[in-house]
Amino acid sequence: MKLDASDLMSLQTYGACRRAYRARAIAHRLARTVQLGPAMRLQFEDVHTIRYQVQEVLHAERTVDPRAVQHELDAYAHLLPDGTQWKASLLIELPDAAERARGMLVLSEAAHRLYVQARGRARVFALANEDQPDRHRTRPSGVHFLRFQLPHPLCAQVLAGAAVAIGCAHPGYPWHAPVPAATLARLRFDLAPAALLRAG
Repeated sequence: MKLDASDLMSLQTYGACRRAYRARAIAHRLARTVQLGPAMRLQFEDVHTIRYQVQEVLHAERTVDPRAVQHELDAYAHLLPDGTQWKASLLIELPDAAERARGMLVLSEAAHRLYVQARGRARVFALANEDQPDRHRTRPSGVHFLRFQLPHPLCAQVLAGAAVAIGCAHPGYPWHAPVPAATLARLRFDLAPAALLRAG
């Protein structure tokens, strides 16, 4: 999947339809969100969520220069799945300040131990924050970027309708939950059979 400048609206066009577009984009993102335990929320990204994010940045900064537009596209390109993977933004949510102080370090470490799993298959652990994999180890963060690289047999199983669970193998956050069927149906669109054939 790829996103380029030709896929974006002009500032004027986006400004005119922003309210309706934003409502649709938020609904789309919500439909691709999985809650894992009380403090972790995974928002699975696709071309639509990233397009909305870029449009919002350009709108806020009133950006029209083609080089600046391309810079924003490049900044978000790593969150676009390529047909053999799921990409997700992980949000760690601890509203209470005291709880954040106690728990954020453990949860930031736990972000590196998230996995997806289908029945009869081994766990597939996410690769977290690939641009700087150790940046959150000493300075905990509430946002992490994950890539679940799915092996060909697992992709085929998911496309055939298999159920999938998501979990965390860190002892400080041992949560495990099924991905809701409606959400999984949307995530299947991120897995392209043509890409799987190339990978195989």
